[in-house]
Amino acid sequence: MRSILPAALALLAACAGPSQSAGGDPPPTSGQPPAAEQPPANGGQVSVEVVQGTASSSGGSEQNARAEGGGGTVVIRGVATTPTPCHKLAGTTERSGNRVTVRISANTDPETMCIASIGAIPYTATVRGLSAGTYELRVEHTYPGTGWETASVLETQVTVR
Repeated sequence: MRSILPAALALLAACAGPSQSAGGDPPPTSGQPPAAEQPPANGGQVSVEVVQGTASSSGGSEQNARAEGGGGTVVIRGVATTPTPCHKLAGTTERSGNRVTVRISANTDPETMCIASIGAIPYTATVRGLSAGTYELRVEHTYPGTGWETASVLETQVTVR
């Protein structure tokens, strides 16, 4: 057993990669923070987080959105008209140059029994990962599996600082 212990320790040390030995110099760095700490570059990963408010029944005319650019983000506040008040909202983003499209999807919950009335669901969507600049923003509401057509609810310019 003693003969394989030194070999196992040597293998472990080799797998661990370079390390700083006592009195040795640390590995060289590029002067840049690690990738996770760097701000996204122009063309980087853009994401959206949707927070859904309390749904209510609606006459169907409440569909809207407005947007405001800020420090590294765009905040969209809107109301999605849905086939029932029991839908759950989720968001996706698509970016092409300075054009950003945010899609707010109203998804049915097959586990939930719901009244048959048009719903109005308020939401706040926060878009992250945009570098400073001016963007053409488009917000769409989509209704997968319902037969409802996609609604374009906002086209505007926003400035991210």
